[in-house]
Amino acid sequence: MLCILNVVIKSLSVVVVVCRPSCERHQRKGGHTVAHSVEAPNPPTYLLGSSPAERERLIAQCDLLRDASRDLLSRLPLPRDAHALDFGCGPLGILDLLSDAVGPHGTVVGLDNDQQMITSAELSIEERKLANVSVTCGTLPWNGGSGFDLVHCRLLLINSADPEAITSSMVAATRPGGWIAIQEFDWATWQCDPPHPAWDRLKGLLAAAFGGDVQIGSRLPSLLRTAGAGDNLQVAAHTYYWRPHDPYQVLLLHFAELFRERMASRGVDRGHLTSLVSMLRDHLAHPGTIVRESLLVQAWAQKPLRP
Repeated sequence: MLCILNVVIKSLSVVVVVCRPSCERHQRKGGHTVAHSVEAPNPPTYLLGSSPAERERLIAQCDLLRDASRDLLSRLPLPRDAHALDFGCGPLGILDLLSDAVGPHGTVVGLDNDQQMITSAELSIEERKLANVSVTCGTLPWNGGSGFDLVHCRLLLINSADPEAITSSMVAATRPGGWIAIQEFDWATWQCDPPHPAWDRLKGLLAAAFGGDVQIGSRLPSLLRTAGAGDNLQVAAHTYYWRPHDPYQVLLLHFAELFRERMASRGVDRGHLTSLVSMLRDHLAHPGTIVRESLLVQAWAQKPLRP
């Protein structure tokens, strides 16, 4: 990794730039897991699946985004006994960071609509001994509680066909004066240098087949405003740079393999796809090829005390 670029925006104006190195409800009580039924009406399918390999990738992604997420939480003045929700938590999300942020007198709920993800999250909770964290299989609106001091999601909207509904449900689950925080990628900045036509073509084909808005990060302020989060919006952005032999440098190739059949079903010639992957693999293996990661956009707002 070369460096992390951190850009913080307040009231949508840049103020600082720093470059530095780099379904069931399950609630833990007394070290045990208690299951309760939770209705999850027609939840969207996570297109990348919930295999052991995907769990490993998501856990590694949590490590990658840990500093950025910790920085986001440091900007939110939560009460000492805060009640926080990580929506679409997957196998870990930011449950461990939220556990620290709310302290021993606070509580954290992880919510995901995939039972395999919840099982993985239970394992993560046990491994990290997160005594103030519980996990639930379900979606919002959730009948298990509302009035959270913080409702957070990361890389959930990019996988959704209806990000407006998700954002509105997050605002509705937040108490007046509480915080809504969202972190999403924007593929517009995902580029390789030197550029290569195979990168542009493959990225375009993948974006068309992905199923969600791959530039959703740029829309976060308007999504929050429309959902009723108020005008007290702040935005930050982080990005990363990768050299050859780093697994994130070839992430586009990894996604191309995962979505190969989906792209083929949309009319992409298999031979053409194989050729693109081969050309790009050779280009990325060159010692001078550097990849700039998608921009991680963070947006947060304090819910108005009055409608």
